[in-house]
Amino acid sequence: MDIFIFILWLGLALLVGVVGKDRKIGFGMALLWAVLLSPLIGLVIALLSEKKKSEQEANKFIYYLELAKKAEFKGKISEAIDYYMDCLYHLENDYSNLDKITEEHRQKKIKDIKAKIEVLKNKVQQVS
Repeated sequence: MDIFIFILWLGLALLVGVVGKDRKIGFGMALLWAVLLSPLIGLVIALLSEKKKSEQEANKFIYYLELAKKAEFKGKISEAIDYYMDCLYHLENDYSNLDKITEEHRQKKIKDIKAKIEVLKNKVQQVS
């Protein structure tokens, strides 16, 4: 009977690990909490952990940056400004708890994009 409980405990803990793999806690930590405390408590901990952002969501600014560059290349300045603004929005709002070097890189990118937006706005005013 003891072996049955052990196997059941371990099986449920593995299921909790699977729940945790798409969350910031990860498979290993969710499994560890489920084994050490209980599968139920491990499940609660895993469900309370934030969901991971997909690679596409995490770098959404790159998508808008590429669209902005393409619009600028085609001479669609107003469209390029809109895309640069979208890129800027994601850079400013989608990231938190970055290490110092990554945060410095993000701030530099924000500064460069703001400067690019100003150049394009001045270009639009000169044409008008």
